[in-house]
Amino acid sequence: MAEFKFLDAYHPIFYENKNYFVISGGRASGKSTQIAAYFLVKLFGEDNFRGVVSRYTQKSISSSIYRDILDLIDKWGLKDRIRITGDEIENPANGNLIITHAMKMTENSMSAKGKGLSNVTHLLIDEATEMPSEDEYIKLIDSFRTKGSERRIFLCFNPTSKNHWIFQRFYLPDGSPHPKWAIDHAFLHTTYHDNAEHLDPSKIAEWERMRTIDFSYYEHQILGRWKSVGEGQIYKNWDWTYFEPDADAEVVYGLDFGFSQDPSALVEVKKRGQKLWVRERLYQTGLTTEDLHRAMIKAGISQNSVIVADSADPRSIQTLQRLGWRNIRPCVKGPDSIRAGIDTLSSYEVHADAMSFNLRLEYDNYYYREGTDKPIDDYNHIMDALRYAVGTRMQIGSSSGYTLVGSGSKNRALTDF
Repeated sequence: MAEFKFLDAYHPIFYENKNYFVISGGRASGKSTQIAAYFLVKLFGEDNFRGVVSRYTQKSISSSIYRDILDLIDKWGLKDRIRITGDEIENPANGNLIITHAMKMTENSMSAKGKGLSNVTHLLIDEATEMPSEDEYIKLIDSFRTKGSERRIFLCFNPTSKNHWIFQRFYLPDGSPHPKWAIDHAFLHTTYHDNAEHLDPSKIAEWERMRTIDFSYYEHQILGRWKSVGEGQIYKNWDWTYFEPDADAEVVYGLDFGFSQDPSALVEVKKRGQKLWVRERLYQTGLTTEDLHRAMIKAGISQNSVIVADSADPRSIQTLQRLGWRNIRPCVKGPDSIRAGIDTLSSYEVHADAMSFNLRLEYDNYYYREGTDKPIDDYNHIMDALRYAVGTRMQIGSSSGYTLVGSGSKNRALTDF
């Protein structure tokens, strides 16, 4: 078994007699690996252990701390001592289990109200900021009441803005933990400083330079501090609700290409007058153009859909056209197109899908570089796709040179898209 050292900052999860651990962190703070290792230690311990790794949606489970657990199993050489069945890991020697749980199984199906959580001793809510409301959190923890065994709940997340319910429930306005929770809650916050021995020194030096180049970015993105509501935030006052657009709203999609580190992002936009309804349809890294084609088909996107894609990648656009996406078109970019697109989008009343977690993540973290009117080059994949769809002044019809193919209806001009 490979040697593993728990960071000093995580000692409280072993030694503090608390029921709740609110664990936040900045970039590369090590929290995912530390909690994954803790769950594996418990799996092989003497005490009864039934640990649940939970995320809000089923599709996000594969990219949760559960993946870190599987990676550590390989690294530590434990495969011969466990049994993996689907998303369940069992230690046959003592019957201990690690299982996954999605609070929201599908777009219209909830599972959080206690189902699948019987006899649980440890519950991890990974990426807890995905959970849209305090009410759903309370329902979840109220269903977790196993008697006669250790009972622990972990909330693990990167802080976003102070308007999030997690901040308002657990923290004071200055960002310090609220003392009213001290009796049964422990609060841990770690940064790359805590995990420095496992990081590339050149990357640490790069982050340290950001302290003077853009302190706001350093503080919020690198150190993981809560961001004040509206502090440099580019888009504000969106209405986060269920995706229920007007029946006669026009539809267009925006597509931002990614591959290895950056995700490919597809956003659906419906428009009627000065109202927009937006939701994410795809957000995934590592997709080739052919993979993207298959993913859009799987997501239920019609190949007759109007899609406005990043014009910087004409080869991918041409490939998708050959694969049957007949109405995909490059976005229109001109001088200061980012600023113009932001201004156009900001002129609308935007209703955003509360279930679009990556859209919400980018909304909360997309802001201007301190002291400038230039957006950061981060948290902008769906945001760029949205600009392409809404900020591109695009005519579908002969006057523009774009012909809408295969709609089965008359061409319509999307003059503001």
